[in-house]
Amino acid sequence: MPLFFPAFLLLALLLPTPAARASSIPPEMLTQGEQLAEPAASGELMPFDDMVVVALSLIGTPYKFGGNTPETGFDCSGLVRYVLGLSSTIQLPRTSEEMFRMGGRDVSLGELVPGDLIFFRVKSKRINHVAVYIGEGRFVHAPSTGGFVRVDLLGKSYWQRYITGARRVLPEAAVVAQRR
Repeated sequence: MPLFFPAFLLLALLLPTPAARASSIPPEMLTQGEQLAEPAASGELMPFDDMVVVALSLIGTPYKFGGNTPETGFDCSGLVRYVLGLSSTIQLPRTSEEMFRMGGRDVSLGELVPGDLIFFRVKSKRINHVAVYIGEGRFVHAPSTGGFVRVDLLGKSYWQRYITGARRVLPEAAVVAQRR
């Protein structure tokens, strides 16, 4: 299994961004009623595999404080809002601390599924970082000034030191349906 993820990561890096893929589809190729670059239908989720590909396609995007698009760059909460905004109908608040306070279901690290949010207190007493879980013990995040969107391992001692908790903000019924 260790070889699968790097190959999958390489594939995601070679793919154009979600917006570029959507804009390259000629209208005559769409089925009746299909639209471009729209989020998942109300109450539905983008398949987990597609959500992971969206997140992975953003690797290498520069960190930008307050950024929330691939064109401007991302900060951690902007990245999370972008990925979940394309993948679901969830409306998330702007900051990691507000996301943590908004609720959702607390989940243990053993219960994580792609799309769950992981919260951190990095050298702070307040929540100041958030990431999207993508499976296989990995998460995608926009780490800090001068950095780029990247994948990290939950098991790294650095991140273990600062994990505060994880929340499922996606509709539970939709998550359960995808896990079947």
